[in-house]
This record gives sequence, structure tokens and C-alpha cells, in this order.
Amino acid sequence: MRSTVEISEVAVLIPTLGRPNRIPEIVKNVNATCEVARVYFIVEQDDPATRAAVIDTPNCTMITNTRSKNYAGAINTGVLMVRTPFVFAGADDLFFQPGWFEEAEQLMSDTVKVVGTNDLGNPEVLAGIHATHYLVCREYAAEGVADGDGVMLHEGYRHNWCDKEFILTAQARGAFAPCMTSVVEHRHWAWGKAGIDDTYNKGIRDEPQDRQLFLDRQHLWM
Repeated sequence: MRSTVEISEVAVLIPTLGRPNRIPEIVKNVNATCEVARVYFIVEQDDPATRAAVIDTPNCTMITNTRSKNYAGAINTGVLMVRTPFVFAGADDLFFQPGWFEEAEQLMSDTVKVVGTNDLGNPEVLAGIHATHYLVCREYAAEGVADGDGVMLHEGYRHNWCDKEFILTAQARGAFAPCMTSVVEHRHWAWGKAGIDDTYNKGIRDEPQDRQLFLDRQHLWM
């Protein structure tokens, strides 16, 4: 019998830290909106509450982050562990709407390997020039960074700006397309859709350093 990883067509990668209460809701939401998706939570070894929540929740898989302890490291760990035709770079504050995968997948082509979803919040996303969460072809995931590290996201970022680098690199290669009809709402505190917590506060603290790293690296794709 083939494994679940081989049967599903899209691995929904969800890095998560310190939010065990969100685990069951995410799985229920993804399962209700996409029959060919499987949720993979990428968790830290030192987050026992989240690990326990994933173990107790059916229809999902836990992956322990073995790379950098940040969003990029978690996504890269997930990409290395799954064997699906597509991966989706997600988060634990998303709400998937029906048809999100089908709408995005139909834009994939010989050239388009990254399809951005509509997060209903970020102005650049709404303008079709950026994506905070995106569907990626398996083969492209191994070459997402601009300087050829063999991974999807650059792990030097503490949290912020790794998505910006990834999308701008894909745009420079002609590999990106936005899909406004693929709606994956980002229920982020910045859009008034969530309360602030320790995870959000960490991202706020790290933003200046991450922005500077982005500026230092932008010559790679410009």
C-alpha cells in the first residue's frame, strides 16, 4: 500500500510554535476544502505542548524541524521530508476557502512554478505583485533561493522577508503567477484578525534585522 505522502497531491506545510490550540482547527479547515491535501506541522523539539496537540489530532503528520529554528528552516525541513507533486508554504494563522488548491494548480505550467494565493490582507498581495503563502511545484522547491543553496527559502532571516525574497526571485525567473481566486485568508494581527502573542512579538522584534538582510541580498535577484 502506498503511503499517505504519495497518495496526496499537495503537502500543506505549517510551521507552528506555541499555538497548540490552533492545530485541530487547521486540520479540519484544510480537510474540508481540499480532498488531495495533507497537513504537515513542522514543530520544534522544545515545544512539548504543540507536539502533544499534533499527536492527538487525526489526519495530520508531525515533522520535527532539523534546520534553522525559524520559518524558513521549518519550511525547508518540510520540503525535504515530503514527496508530493506540490507543496504549500502555510502558517498556523490561515483560513483556507474551498477551491484554493484547484484554482492555484490550474495556473501551473512549463514556466509557472510558484502560484501566490490571495491572503485578503497584504496590499501587495491584493495588487498581484506579492504572495505571503503560495503553492510550489516540487521540482522548483529545491531551487527557490537566489544563490543556489538547494533549498526553498533562505534561512538567514529570523522570520520576516524570506517570502519577499522567494517571490521576487521567482518573478525574476518568470516562474511566478498570482491567483486572486485562490483564497487563503491570513488572519494576522496586522489586519486586525488576531490578538498579539509571543510568536507575533518575536517577528516584530526581528523585523529590522530581517529587512537589512533582505536589502543586503537583493542584488541576487535584481
